[in-house]
Amino acid sequence: MRFNKQIAVILVLSSLLISAIGAALFLYYENEKTKKANEMQVTVFISKKDIKKDTLIKETDIKKTVIAKRYLLTKPLLKKEIVNKFAKETIYKNEMFRKEKISVDIAESDAKILAFKYNSYNISFKLFSNPNYALNKGDIINIISVYPRSKDKNNMNYSVKYVAKAVKVLGFLEKGKVVEKAFRKVKRLVKTKNKKDKKPKYELVDVFANEVVLDISDKTILSTIDDYNKGKQLWMVRTSQELPKLKKPTKKPSKKRVKKSYPYKMYIPKNSSDTRTGVIQYKDSSIEDISHKTVISSNSVQKCIDEHNVLIGLSKKVLLHSIPSLNGKIKKILYKNYIIPYKNKINSTWYESCDGQYIHKNEVKEIKYNRAQDLLYASKKTKK
Repeated sequence: MRFNKQIAVILVLSSLLISAIGAALFLYYENEKTKKANEMQVTVFISKKDIKKDTLIKETDIKKTVIAKRYLLTKPLLKKEIVNKFAKETIYKNEMFRKEKISVDIAESDAKILAFKYNSYNISFKLFSNPNYALNKGDIINIISVYPRSKDKNNMNYSVKYVAKAVKVLGFLEKGKVVEKAFRKVKRLVKTKNKKDKKPKYELVDVFANEVVLDISDKTILSTIDDYNKGKQLWMVRTSQELPKLKKPTKKPSKKRVKKSYPYKMYIPKNSSDTRTGVIQYKDSSIEDISHKTVISSNSVQKCIDEHNVLIGLSKKVLLHSIPSLNGKIKKILYKNYIIPYKNKINSTWYESCDGQYIHKNEVKEIKYNRAQDLLYASKKTKK
């Protein structure tokens, strides 16, 4: 009994092993088939040159090329599906022909409806007794209502009134699609039963828009619908009358900006002063020492000016900082054309003024003291 169990286990394991090997071989061969299919070369047609929208595609415009099947995103078209068809949109050089870009008819370009002032209202041509299919986008029309005065059929006297004047035509709709004109001719391919006729034949077909889109006021819309519902005839009349021009708002005369003047001025820093204490001592110790305080002032500004050139303000605002850094506290603000005496240039960027404040080089420039005196004198003379 024990021997039989071992045999059964061996058989089960063997069958599992054989199944696994079989599955692996199956997947391998399937993978190889897929690889071969993907690498298989397929002949496709591409464009020899750029083909513009609505252009007839001729046999001379196409050429064959070979491409691996795995790179194809769509089903390639046959030659007969391309030649003698029209480009719906531009097909570029070396681009593969696709069904989405080819049409039997010339594609009709969409037209943007003009911006409207009142309401963009589309009304069927059928509502008018004389639909005018010669209208173009941007034309101006008058809408007239014609109705009988009496109910006597033997004596039908008609009255006429204007429903709307100077209505702008915004565009046209054909089966809900915006079109450029109310009437146009479209070139279409004629299918022939005779297969021997290789040359394609085309015919021009008259196409009419279903609706006209008008720029019309609320009151006029209601009046038009009311007249039509009462059985009155509506007429559209093309007119050369122009839409009333909107008055342009009168511009207020702009105030002339007076340029701010910057007269030449001298910046006078405070003179420095020092308080010192003097002590008188006597040899005789019985006499007390005498101390005396005195303020010693010096005209350091004049000395500073005499020994150096001066600076003149270039910026509308000249900032005097506490330290030679833009982060330093602003101690004073001077203006353009201020004459500023300075001690020295402490580095390539900063000047130190006579009263120990710092000015950036971009806000000033150096000039001779004599030149500064001339500018100050000329400025005082102008004021007088």
